Amino acid sequence: MTSAPTGPVVNLSLLMFNPSTTTVKVGETVTWRNDEPITHTVTSGRFMGIDKATGLRSSQKPDGMFNAKLGGKGKTFSFTFTKPGTYTYYCDIHQGMNATITVVADTTSSEGAKK
Repeated sequence: MTSAPTGPVVNLSLLMFNPSTTTVKVGETVTWRNDEPITHTVTSGRFMGIDKATGLRSSQKPDGMFNAKLGGKGKTFSFTFTKPGTYTYYCDIHQGMNATITVVADTTSSEGAKK
């Protein structure tokens, strides 16, 4: 028995990451869930050359931060982001599946936090 994700969930469906842009705080865990019967990957790295008409990328370069193969409906992968920044990722199998995670500092525990 697995527990429900506590952070944002990105669904892989209709050959897309949904949502395609997600913002989280440092320390939050994102879970990707494959809602299709086909295999997808969640691969961190840069993607280049997005065709505006088709949405397909011309190339990609993994960066090694994460690379998970989700082999069918219901499979999940989770990753905890520990540093602020913009992280791009893609499905290595399907050229139209490209997305971004933005990680922001958690300012609620620092001086000047809202009271």
